[in-house]
Amino acid sequence: MYMFCFQRGLREVWGYFWTSWYAPKRWKLWARSTSPYVSRLRTTMNVENFWKQLKHGFLHNHLCPRLDLLVWILITKVTPAYLMRAQLLADGYRLGRSKPLTPFQKQFKTAWITLSKLPISDDADRKYITCVEKWTCTCKAYPYHPCHLCKHLVQAVGPLPAKFWGQVIRRRTVPLYRHPALVAKNQEMGKYVEPTDGSITDGDDHAWSGDHAVLEGDGGWRDFDFREVPSLLGKRCRSPLAGSDDTEDEREVHRHFFPSADAQESDEEEEVEEKSQQLLNLADDLERAAEILRAQASAKNSIWMSSILRRNIGKDVSLMVADIERYESTGRKRDNTWGKKGDKEANRRVANTMGYQIQN
Repeated sequence: MYMFCFQRGLREVWGYFWTSWYAPKRWKLWARSTSPYVSRLRTTMNVENFWKQLKHGFLHNHLCPRLDLLVWILITKVTPAYLMRAQLLADGYRLGRSKPLTPFQKQFKTAWITLSKLPISDDADRKYITCVEKWTCTCKAYPYHPCHLCKHLVQAVGPLPAKFWGQVIRRRTVPLYRHPALVAKNQEMGKYVEPTDGSITDGDDHAWSGDHAVLEGDGGWRDFDFREVPSLLGKRCRSPLAGSDDTEDEREVHRHFFPSADAQESDEEEEVEEKSQQLLNLADDLERAAEILRAQASAKNSIWMSSILRRNIGKDVSLMVADIERYESTGRKRDNTWGKKGDKEANRRVANTMGYQIQN
């Protein structure tokens, strides 16, 4: 890297690399790169993707939502959706059944098929050193491929079984890929080897990597299912020992204080339906009241009109309509989330617009 920058006069580039990576005090970072405790996620990219999903998936009907509404959506809508997604991605979900390919596996399969169709020159064996066992190649395309593939490695491997695409996992150390099917042509497939042996997988915590042998035998899947089951967040968790005296009591306490998500969701749906029906009944009453007011206004009944106007009947409704129209308007300064203490008008606007959804 130093010679690369020196030959091209890239002083600032080398200064950055030296202070950030190549100085002796930074060598510890290189050594820690294979640690399972150092995140490999592209943090900024994942955060931006989360904001996109939050805005387009959960807040598309809300214009400048209030803070408490946003918190409510995060707790009741966003979090359960992500927990369910994590549960679907867990290794132990629907054991023994086929699972859809992950985004990486789809990219890997597409790249593999494309590279398998490219022509290879006759002198490729003399120009490049290709090692299927270590999954390395000295060609120029291999280091820059996002999946660490090249046409020489792909075409050096024999035909792959269909189940391979759902089992391939990218490792962090050599060999980057380890699977019984990844052997040179004219060689027999090897025995299944756990991809986590001697390395760290791309998934951090795979409870089951796809070896169906662990599901065979007399109740093998039951042993796996109860001894080591991914939790709701996809991490491994240990269940209480069988035969423990406190197991049933703990389950009963858990059921009492932590009701199931289905029960909570059912109660919330019933409450929402009840409020919705009450609101519809109120709308019917207001429509009937509007008809009566129009009829009496046409009749010019002075005594009745004076009584209604003196008592300000319907003033709260008219103020609500005005606040909603103001809320939906543009070209104004945005109101604060909460009205100031003593400001009746601001507090009324908050009460009339809190949680209001703009209809398209």
